[in-house]
Amino acid sequence: MSDRDNTPERTFLFGPFRLSTAKRTLFDGDGVVRLGSKAIEILIALVERAGELVSKRELVEIAWPDTFVVEANLTVQVAALRRALGEDDTANQYIVNSPGRGYRFVAPIRVLGEGRAAVDEPTSPPAHNLPAQLTRLVGRAEALRSVERKLTDERLVSIVGPPGVGKTSLSLRMAETMLPQFRHGVWLIDLVSITEASLIPSVIASALPLDVRSSDMPSGIDAALRYKNLLLIFDNCEHLIEGVAAAIGELLRCAGEIKVLTTSREPLRIEGEQIFRLPPLAVPPLAAIVSPKDVLAYPAVQLFVERAAAIVNDFELTDADAAFAAQICRGLDGNPLAIEVAAARIDTFGVKGLVGRIETGVELLADARRGTPARHRTIAAALEWSYQLLSVGERHVLRCLGVFGGSFTLDAAISVIPAVGEIDTASILADLVCKSLVSVEIGSDGARFRLLEIAKAFVLAKLIEKSERTELTLRLASCLVEMLRKDADGPDRVKTLRDAVQELDNVRGILNWAFSPGGRAEAGVALAAAAVPVWLENSLLTECIAWTTKAIDALGPAVADERSELILKAAFGLAVMFTEGMTARSREALNRSLELAGQLGDRRWELRARLGLVLFNHRRGDFRSALADTKRIEALVAEADEPVASAMMKSVKSASLFFRAEYPEALKLAREAHEYLRTHTIASQIGRWGMNHSVYAQCVMARGYWSLGRFDRTVRACISAQSEAEETGNPTSICQALSWCGVSLFLILEDLDRAAGAIRKFKQVACDNNFQSYVFASIGFEGRLLFLRGEIEPAERLLREALSKLSGAQYENVSIPFLGRLAELLAADGRPEEGLLASTECLERTRATDALWLLPDSLRIHGDVLAALGGANSSAAELHLREAMDVSRRQGALGWELRSADSLARFLAAQHRCEEASALLEGTVGKFVEGFETVPFRRAKTLLAELRQTAPAERRHPSPRATL
Repeated sequence: MSDRDNTPERTFLFGPFRLSTAKRTLFDGDGVVRLGSKAIEILIALVERAGELVSKRELVEIAWPDTFVVEANLTVQVAALRRALGEDDTANQYIVNSPGRGYRFVAPIRVLGEGRAAVDEPTSPPAHNLPAQLTRLVGRAEALRSVERKLTDERLVSIVGPPGVGKTSLSLRMAETMLPQFRHGVWLIDLVSITEASLIPSVIASALPLDVRSSDMPSGIDAALRYKNLLLIFDNCEHLIEGVAAAIGELLRCAGEIKVLTTSREPLRIEGEQIFRLPPLAVPPLAAIVSPKDVLAYPAVQLFVERAAAIVNDFELTDADAAFAAQICRGLDGNPLAIEVAAARIDTFGVKGLVGRIETGVELLADARRGTPARHRTIAAALEWSYQLLSVGERHVLRCLGVFGGSFTLDAAISVIPAVGEIDTASILADLVCKSLVSVEIGSDGARFRLLEIAKAFVLAKLIEKSERTELTLRLASCLVEMLRKDADGPDRVKTLRDAVQELDNVRGILNWAFSPGGRAEAGVALAAAAVPVWLENSLLTECIAWTTKAIDALGPAVADERSELILKAAFGLAVMFTEGMTARSREALNRSLELAGQLGDRRWELRARLGLVLFNHRRGDFRSALADTKRIEALVAEADEPVASAMMKSVKSASLFFRAEYPEALKLAREAHEYLRTHTIASQIGRWGMNHSVYAQCVMARGYWSLGRFDRTVRACISAQSEAEETGNPTSICQALSWCGVSLFLILEDLDRAAGAIRKFKQVACDNNFQSYVFASIGFEGRLLFLRGEIEPAERLLREALSKLSGAQYENVSIPFLGRLAELLAADGRPEEGLLASTECLERTRATDALWLLPDSLRIHGDVLAALGGANSSAAELHLREAMDVSRRQGALGWELRSADSLARFLAAQHRCEEASALLEGTVGKFVEGFETVPFRRAKTLLAELRQTAPAERRHPSPRATL
């Protein structure tokens, strides 16, 4: 027999647990703690040697005798054991890890065995009538401490919260921990079974070990408790709140050593009451969750997983299900009862299946367990209990609140809820907050109210049952349209449009109803048009496309609203342009909005539509059309006589001039636009103009500085543009600043660390917001970075992927430069024939689009590829490199001239024409007044020094080519 077989059978007591070595079972009170066979063997081994370090090797041999397993198995079992014991950062610790060595059981224990009690075993059980708690209380360590502090200092504490939040469970666990503090015990008085306040004394008397002989039962109870030191828990007080308040008040006055803990959905509101509002369990945020470890940091998910494991053997949260579990817990607002009831269906629907079922409403959440009160078998039953306790007026207001899809203001509630008799909506709303049926959040801009998701589904069902939904929904739609229009046209519209994000849940609820069978499409069209500035200002472009598409589809004979169509088409065109690219449907929508603006004689909306078309043409590479539209905008601005419109015009015109390589004038206009828009931040809002023109102007400035060879100013402008964009928090602006400046210019300047950081940020923001054209661009920029780092193979793959995807997006002013970068890579990799195809296409498309800003570099790249293909004697290569120099000089583009001079000098040096190369390069380098520490300038200086050293030797030994 093994040593373990010879060990006497004993029972160990620690904390609330009882461990039987005979039964190989752990008890928590009267309930069995679910543990696997390996975990129980490990626990017994640790407890039997409490205080000693038990090595990992010993534990592995005990749990897996005659079997080889890796140490990770032990780690997993100990982690499961700790969860079962309720260990966390705030709770008592039972098992301590000695890193690399083993584990030690550190909690105090008592031992029962061989027929005798432990010396510290109580001679009589503590006095109480508390039911055994069969499940662990999850995520309530801080709440327990808060209630204990209040109860230690005060005599009356009320745990208040909405249905199903766990008030009873918390009070019972609190009662268990405080048993030793009361000489005469802890007693539960459950009021759920009575409906008359007159019966309260009888319930108290029957719950306590009292012999009340008086015919006046309340007086008899007071007399019996006068000198008792005990804790009374009054559970479920809400339906008898006034009677309970009176009874407790009298008890506290007559018996000076008793304390009272109550649970209710509203406070008692009597003297001396300390209120603890029990919040829902914390849930994972909407941000992307990548693993079970992430979501299991939140108590709501811990509870869901623990209860699911009680239903399905060996249940574990997988990577695939982690996000779904988080979504379930968010959808149930972290309500413990709702989570437990949902987890009870895990065996039927699975984690993923539960998500869709819960979204359909509370009907799903019927608990199959028996032995629980009927009102706790479904969350709907718990809510029905609360609903029936309300007055007629309170039911009316609560029911009407079901029309709100999200949080709402008091003014909105008053506007939407129709007056019935003498009902005071504001007062009733305050009462519903006290009754824990409505939550309130107090912010800097005032209070916002909301229904919990489960309560919202319940009252909406009541609203539909009463046939009140349509009227209330139309009232809310009208209220939202008026509110959003004021936000868009008000004096502080940037702030109000950003704050209006809080209304979008309400907007979505209305739009879902309006565009569904039986809804009112005309209400949806009007609301979608009113919400357009909010979607654009907050870069919710994917959502903007989805709703404007539905609204546009709903336009027809029944809904003939040209102004709404104008707004919807303009928003749709802009949103598609930034997400999908310069597609036909984006152009058609912008053209239609322009046509409607002309028909309606609306000069402001015509200006907005034309600004959108200019942006479209810039990105599409149609610079001639962009310049023509810019001239039309100038005429509109002159008529509008609006300073902000003038600044916008200067912003887009500066970009048009930049693309035409008219750099000094482009810089002048960009500075003027940025100066005005930066000091008049209200003007640069996206919701009204489709983009942040202050950032746009600064991007033109940065590009212009580089073109003119002002490299230090280029860096400062790039950093400033990115900083300004991030200050706005607007994803579109951030991507714009990074694409035009932070990524592309840092790559050109070969500041690889800054470029890498900018690419990471650019890609993250683009992906998070589904800006497809920017995502494709980020792939190409990443490829260019890898090439500059010498990683040819992955660089080529990424550049080709970017070009393929940008082709569909028709993002020409990004894809054309990437063609040139691919040509450079292929030539550097010894494949000039392939490079020539790319450089030829790059140059042809540059000329076809009249992209003069790219012409010097396209010529230079083509010349370099020709040189790689034809060698040092390629006249075609020299011709293109000299043309690149000439074009750069005519444009005053010193930045491009430096790159062209570097290439041409190297080409001439390869022909042993170093003196000529030196003179040529020196002429360009000498024009610089800044940027001396940048990589391109330092490389040119190094090359110049090498050429100067080589030139005298060439004069002594001229090559045949040099003497021609």
